Amino acid sequence: MYAVSGGKALADALNGVSDLIPLPFLSSFVNIAIKVLEACEVLRQLPFSIEATAIEENLMDLQDRVYELMLAVVNTVPVNRKVSIALQDKVRRLQFILDNILLDIAKIKAQKKILLLFFHNLNKDRVDRCVNRLKAALEQFTVVSHLQVEDLLDKIRADYSAFGAQLNRIEDAVNQTTQPHNAPSAYPRQDMPPTTRRLFGRESLIDEIASLLSVESTSRVCITGAGGMGKTSVALAVVESTPITTTFKKEYIFWIPCIEAKSSDLLRRILYAQLRITAETYDSLDALIDELNATKERRLLLLDNFETPWLSGQDRDKINHILQRLAALSHVALLVTMTSGFIPGDIQWHHCPLAPLSAAAAREAFKAKYQDSAGGQELTEDGKELDEFLTSIGHMPLAITLAAASGGRLRVSPAELLRDWRTAGIGILSGHETLSMDETIRVSMERGVVQSNPDALTLLAILSMLPAGTTGDNLRWWAPFIASSPKTAVQTLRAAALVEQDDVPFPPARIFVRPTIQSYMSQQNRIPPEIRDQVHDACYKFVLDHRSIPDDHKFKEDLAALATEGTNIQGLLMDMDVQNLCPNALDALLTFGFYQSWTKPSTKLASHALKLAQAAQDDPNLVDPHGAARHVAEAHRCMGRNLFGLSWYAKAYKQFEEASRLFQNLPDLALAGECAMDALQMWRFMKKGGDELEPRVQAAQANLSHNENDRYHVARGLLGLGEFLWWRKRWTAAIDALSEARIIFEDLNCSASAARSLYYMARAYSRLEGSSKGLLAAREAWDKAEECGEKELICDTSRITARYLMSSEAYDAALPAITQSLAAARAAGSPNRVAQSLEIMAYYCAARMDLSGARVAYEGARAQFAKRTSTALGRRGVARCAENVDKLRELSELNQDSFADLRKPVPWY
Repeated sequence: MYAVSGGKALADALNGVSDLIPLPFLSSFVNIAIKVLEACEVLRQLPFSIEATAIEENLMDLQDRVYELMLAVVNTVPVNRKVSIALQDKVRRLQFILDNILLDIAKIKAQKKILLLFFHNLNKDRVDRCVNRLKAALEQFTVVSHLQVEDLLDKIRADYSAFGAQLNRIEDAVNQTTQPHNAPSAYPRQDMPPTTRRLFGRESLIDEIASLLSVESTSRVCITGAGGMGKTSVALAVVESTPITTTFKKEYIFWIPCIEAKSSDLLRRILYAQLRITAETYDSLDALIDELNATKERRLLLLDNFETPWLSGQDRDKINHILQRLAALSHVALLVTMTSGFIPGDIQWHHCPLAPLSAAAAREAFKAKYQDSAGGQELTEDGKELDEFLTSIGHMPLAITLAAASGGRLRVSPAELLRDWRTAGIGILSGHETLSMDETIRVSMERGVVQSNPDALTLLAILSMLPAGTTGDNLRWWAPFIASSPKTAVQTLRAAALVEQDDVPFPPARIFVRPTIQSYMSQQNRIPPEIRDQVHDACYKFVLDHRSIPDDHKFKEDLAALATEGTNIQGLLMDMDVQNLCPNALDALLTFGFYQSWTKPSTKLASHALKLAQAAQDDPNLVDPHGAARHVAEAHRCMGRNLFGLSWYAKAYKQFEEASRLFQNLPDLALAGECAMDALQMWRFMKKGGDELEPRVQAAQANLSHNENDRYHVARGLLGLGEFLWWRKRWTAAIDALSEARIIFEDLNCSASAARSLYYMARAYSRLEGSSKGLLAAREAWDKAEECGEKELICDTSRITARYLMSSEAYDAALPAITQSLAAARAAGSPNRVAQSLEIMAYYCAARMDLSGARVAYEGARAQFAKRTSTALGRRGVARCAENVDKLRELSELNQDSFADLRKPVPWY
């Protein structure tokens, strides 16, 4: 088994006494034998096909027989008396056989890779012939083929007692072949831990790493990731995989636990202990390297938890030197696991960063562990609560294992675990001391590399308050008070795997903290109050620096900026309460509420703003009653805007009415007029009222136009009047008012209001037989909507453009407008707008005779209209789409007659 190392040791010993005994022919024989052993070893590493494993087995048999032959010759040839000519001839004939075997091996080795793969039978025969020749040679030499090593040594001692010291070296060398290395007493050796029964979602990664390690040229692999990501479990699974157990003998696979190796000295001692190597001193790695390099037998070293020596100690250069010396041995494969975001040392690693589990793998892992802990009882409640819980803990394997084990033992449902997580956080993820999530995180925070940078923990606290992370560019907003470069602090935290970075260059890259670390930092006042205040102040400043309305030239740019931090901003603003309101807090809250109304409407934050504004107004210590009243009025308007975006027209009407009343009392007549116009628009959407609304429209317009020098609000009044006149079917008057408004808006460079004016002009032209003017107005409206960036406006203007084009049967030209309308509607989150865009898409599919596409789109439109059956638009939309679905269901194909029988979308213009 250890023929090469044993043969070399024997040859070294014989060479050492060659000047005392007349054995020149014997020395030559042994040298040839060693060359054959080494050539066989090289040949075993070549890429034979997977069907040709018999070749490797026969090569091993050949090595064993050569070794036996070499020992037999040494045992037989006497050195204390004259050697006969006949015996010398026998040894020379054996050497001749070995020479021919060496030539055969060289022929196999010289073959091209493609021949090795496809002509394995030819090579197998050649190796078989070599084995048979040696077998015959052994029989002719009249020795037993399988000579026992112990008997041989006893006989050699008896025959060569004059050379006791040298023969002891032979005995030691041969005894070392019974196990790779001997354990020292300087440091206790630890057994390799058992592997996890099954690793969900890691199968392909395990196979990839095993394949890399099996080939010498790629056998440097480093697995990195946050604590609890399952690095050790993956590494142990790799070690037990078939490619590894096939490539490496069991006794040559070593686990090196580095978790206590806080210095290079400790790391060396652990290496000696785990590799079972003795030395006179452990202050140097020389003896260990010599032992590993004594043979080219492949070995695998798994250096587990290497972050301890690399990140905790003060002698990284010495640690790096140890790594480099190990890596210099090409036949020694290295597999390293590190709680870090970076690979160690100046070595060409194959880096395998470990990501969280996929949603599907996380579910499987949770359910399997739950069932084990519940005594075999399966988890039945595996709906959206389980998915939400797994998302909340970041799909991290250790967190999943701990939560599932706890849940299974107590028969706790995922819904209960989710509630516990929201209240207790990481406290629910406890196991024994070495497995608890908080202990894993604490150890990472206490690494020397983190403690050496005073800004690192400050930045960690800041990032822990940002659930969505932030970009390198935006760190200047969140952490302006960090003394050193934020990039340096990020690098430090990434080294300890406390923060992570998207795989793109730093400035635009997203820097984020895993949910488990966020939860850990939020507990026990780990984030100092002063940092919390600074982060909230930074949030308010960021929002207010990007405050604008759709008619501002920087509106589109501000939308994009706020979108990058939307989740973080909402989280911080929702954390606000009336006890800690600062001067800018409510302004920022309301600004972001309006931003949501233009992008993705939601009543959650708007309701929070209204509640805080009212509470602040009721504060007995109020110092600015006028400012408090304005905040309440703005909060009602903000709530109205978000309700309108969600198609809740009746609720939005009440909010706009109240906002108008409050602004009238301030007084702020322009905003009172704006809110009144918004309320009247909701009234129209509810299909209520008629002539009695005209006085209210005139009053709203008067408020907007009370300052004749304020051209913007004068034009807003004309726009509101034009919309009302359009609704009252007074098309010409509507176009006149809207045209006048449009001229002012374009002069003021107000793209959004100009687009809205053009939109209603296009709808009015359709009633006056002005299709060419209407299409032109619709296209201009769409262009200006794109220019300002408001999603609802883009949806409306592109949809009416599509209607005009479809009316003239320009279907190919209509498709981009329909696609844009649907995309904008989905981005805005308005059910009615999504429904209207889907209905237009369905009608387009029918016009193109696409029966299946029309059916799917009409079903989708009906489902969206059904979400708002409280409105006339929703109820009528459901009925219209259902009727068309029924008609299409009866058809096997569409034609012009069946298409003409479908009801058109309403409104068509």
